[in-house]
Amino acid sequence: MHGGVEALRNGGAPAPVSELPLRERPAEPASPLAALRHERFRRFSAGVLFSLTGNWIEAAAFGYIVLLLGGSAATLGLIGFLNTIPNLVFGLPAGALADRYDRRRLIIIFQGANMGVAVLLAVLWQTDSLTVPLMGAIAVIGGSLGTLSFPAFQGMLAATVPERDLESAVAINSLSLQAARFVGPAIAGVLLAHGGPTWVFAVNAGSFLGVLVAVALLPGSRAAAEGAAQALGGAMADGIRYVFAQRSIASLMVLTMLGGLFGTPPVAFMLPGIVRFQLDAGPGTLGALTAAIGLGSLLGSIILLRLARRPNKGEPVLAGFFLTALSIVAIGISGSIPLSLGLAVVGGLFGVIFIGLSTVVVQSTAADEMRARAMAIWAASFVGVLPVGALITGGLAAWLGAGGAVAVDGALMLVGGAVVLARRPEVTWLGCAALPEACVAGVQPAAVALERETTAA
Repeated sequence: MHGGVEALRNGGAPAPVSELPLRERPAEPASPLAALRHERFRRFSAGVLFSLTGNWIEAAAFGYIVLLLGGSAATLGLIGFLNTIPNLVFGLPAGALADRYDRRRLIIIFQGANMGVAVLLAVLWQTDSLTVPLMGAIAVIGGSLGTLSFPAFQGMLAATVPERDLESAVAINSLSLQAARFVGPAIAGVLLAHGGPTWVFAVNAGSFLGVLVAVALLPGSRAAAEGAAQALGGAMADGIRYVFAQRSIASLMVLTMLGGLFGTPPVAFMLPGIVRFQLDAGPGTLGALTAAIGLGSLLGSIILLRLARRPNKGEPVLAGFFLTALSIVAIGISGSIPLSLGLAVVGGLFGVIFIGLSTVVVQSTAADEMRARAMAIWAASFVGVLPVGALITGGLAAWLGAGGAVAVDGALMLVGGAVVLARRPEVTWLGCAALPEACVAGVQPAAVALERETTAA
């Protein structure tokens, strides 16, 4: 492979261009829905969608049920903290486990336990035994089981398709997540109104059968990591060294961390405050704002199907990051309900593009034996810092109010992203290592054209 600036420096003489040891990709981009050609993926994806819908049904109702039990707004924040802190504690060990042991077995164990937790919640509510402290304890258990399952899920996803269709599989998986996020809360409202919390927990418990059956039908996976018997701590350290040795991926992790610290907390924790104090509105507006974010997320996932095919994903990743941050700033200072609804759609759309493409890049560039650990580091960088972001946002809200806190969060996200881009401009070339000529051509077309001419001569 020849081209780039060295071809110009040598007077047109072709010079080698170094490539990272990543897998080759097809010359022609695959269809955005290419992964659906494979029966294993279709089966896995259907099971995951069914299960995710159940998860979102319970997630949407969980806070409301805490309030029914006598909890306060502060209790909601504490429950959210307890549910997300396992990502910070168990994220990296979960990745090492998934690279060392049979991922199918890990998923069946952890998701089976999560199904048991949902059944327990249904029984406790039906027998009037459920309390707020029990909800807090169960939030920790459920968050831990979800964290331990995540890297194994990502590894199994890669095993359902050939390498050439992996990006399509990741994009479709993201679309499934957003579809479940959009549909699940609506179903939760119906179940709460007509059946009560017992039905919410029971439906979630039943939804786990989808993913358990789908995974059980897949072949087992042997440990991909070299030296599977090595200590867990050593496997974690190897994963960290692997990820941060690649400057563009390391920069992506920093951007992801900024999104987790300053981009997610306004959506996860401050929307009720924005509606009540910034927009001077009520529950109907809160529902509309949440639905607008969900609609934007769903549209973003559809766009992601096409963007995942691009050789250079750095530009849309950065566009998604900065436009999401700008939307957060604007929502924080907006006093107009229609404007805020429009900004919520925009923020949801570009937020999913940023997060979705980030997972595509990490999944498609990581070696098989490192994929689960790389995704665990990504999850720790994003979801793992959410509890810290919640504390920062809460402190800002106490000082500046809900709108001021959201605006400052967005501004900090903008400034942090600008610093990363200035210090690590190679982040604009995310995903390029697998197709060096295509990426050089995008930035230096004259250099590649000259190289081709000299080679032909």
